Amino acid sequence: MSNPSRQTVAWALGLPALLLLVVFFFYPLLRIAGLSVSFPQMSLADYATVFNPVNRAITVRTFSIAGSITLITLLLAYPMAAFLNHAQGMAKKVAMLCVVIPFLTSFLVRSYAWVVLLGDEGAINSALLWLGLIEDPLELLYNRTGMTVGMVHIMLPLMALPIYASMRGIDPMQWKATQALGGGVLRSFFTVYLPQTFPGIRSGCTLVFILSLGFYITPAMLGSSRDLMLGNLIANNVETSTTYGLSAAIAFVLLVGTVLVFALLRRREPQPEPRPLARFFTRTLGLGRLAVALSGRGWARGSGRAGGGGRFKPAWLLNAYGVLICLYLVLPSVIVVIASFNGQESLAFPPQEWSLRWYEFLLSDELWAEAGWLSLKVAVASTVLTMVLGTAVAYAIARLPGTRSGRVMYGMALAPMVVPSVVTALGAFAVLSDMGLFGTMTGVVIMHTCVSIPLVVVLMVAAFSSFDERLEMAAQSLGASRWRTFGRVVMPLVAASLLSALLMSFLHSFDEVVLTSFIAGTRMMTVPLKMYENIRNQVDPAIAALSSLLILIPFIVLAIQSLQRRRGPGDQAGALPGV
Repeated sequence: MSNPSRQTVAWALGLPALLLLVVFFFYPLLRIAGLSVSFPQMSLADYATVFNPVNRAITVRTFSIAGSITLITLLLAYPMAAFLNHAQGMAKKVAMLCVVIPFLTSFLVRSYAWVVLLGDEGAINSALLWLGLIEDPLELLYNRTGMTVGMVHIMLPLMALPIYASMRGIDPMQWKATQALGGGVLRSFFTVYLPQTFPGIRSGCTLVFILSLGFYITPAMLGSSRDLMLGNLIANNVETSTTYGLSAAIAFVLLVGTVLVFALLRRREPQPEPRPLARFFTRTLGLGRLAVALSGRGWARGSGRAGGGGRFKPAWLLNAYGVLICLYLVLPSVIVVIASFNGQESLAFPPQEWSLRWYEFLLSDELWAEAGWLSLKVAVASTVLTMVLGTAVAYAIARLPGTRSGRVMYGMALAPMVVPSVVTALGAFAVLSDMGLFGTMTGVVIMHTCVSIPLVVVLMVAAFSSFDERLEMAAQSLGASRWRTFGRVVMPLVAASLLSALLMSFLHSFDEVVLTSFIAGTRMMTVPLKMYENIRNQVDPAIAALSSLLILIPFIVLAIQSLQRRRGPGDQAGALPGV
């Protein structure tokens, strides 16, 4: 097949997804830019308001909070990644579960869990009162402390997994060689080991910082009004104002700041070689190890080259730290499950009266049933659309390695990952309102698809790139058409990665709340939206019961993955390259 026809086929496959992103992602960003300057009048009055002393302080606070969250998460995640790299056998599998399960759990549930833990009648204050260490409850909630604890908890897996991926690629013999040459522990670490983990550190810091900039749900739930961030300011302005120029100006400032930070963090990243283009982007976004963890492949590799035996002499200290971080990651979910059996009207821990009343309430309440059915329909519809479009563009990208067309496609497909969700939400709000799709299921499904496509693309490009093209050529030389070859040869061999992408897309859509809160209107109430509204009004015990049910989803996902692996030896495409 000649290069022109190859590019033509690739563009034909990728064009539907790219057109969707152009209309519903890139155009909304331009719409924000236009609104911020009151196009076509071209006024900068809203920017003058953005940079007044009050809003300037909020901007500085947003970036400083994002920076502090990134630094704290890095300091906690680096030794945790070393623990994952050092652990063997069952300990490694359990530790990986402790990292992956919270990541797959709804971040709304995890934020609510900290409301249960940090409240005046929460688990921490109850334990301290019972031990006699305090006389009055500590103010741990609705302040900077509570917000930081909750945000770090959500971001920790995103930092730990990319660093762990870098550590696994380091030959343990290098550490022994430096010791044999007279290098001390600290000198060997700083001159040999640490520099080789910089790619993972850079990937983790990029993800955490960018996501922290766009946070507004967790700060609203756990922080105070003194910790107002740009995301909260945009949301509050949209709720209380009929003119959106100021919100657009704030969003555009946040977008520009995010792009500048992203460019700064990535400027030293080496240029990808022609063949491992998928590997480069997988490492850049830090999702390669997550994909392996989701498929369970990383858990079975407790020994071998990446085992790290002999790297860290005081292993007991590293093991103790790993256990503490695992408790930090899973304990909130455990506390929520226990609190869900509370039989009282108010939420307290430990429950003074044990009952299933809140589970019975959820099953009998029509409003929750409607919200659950709507969330399921939206998630299924967006997942189907995402898998079709995302898989097609991923296959096109993988078949154009090292070309300008491939890089353009990849950049466009992954762009929603680097834009704060609140900025995407504001742009979608403006565009869907113009198109008459605001508050409709069609509009919500389309936008969920746009923000889910990058997840599918990252996983499937890596799978397609590791697939041997000679198998396709052999099938076509025997008379199979291009479509028959794709369906009968390619797809079965990337089934594991396809299933991972499908589950990730479904979970992302079912859990989405920031984007949905802007575009769903009052006529649509999904489960995350209803949860958020109830939490804002009161600490509803029914939310604990619902959170317990949602915590089961990651276990169901991993069980499906396990069953899929047992059906066969697994596909080579599912083993992502370079991780």
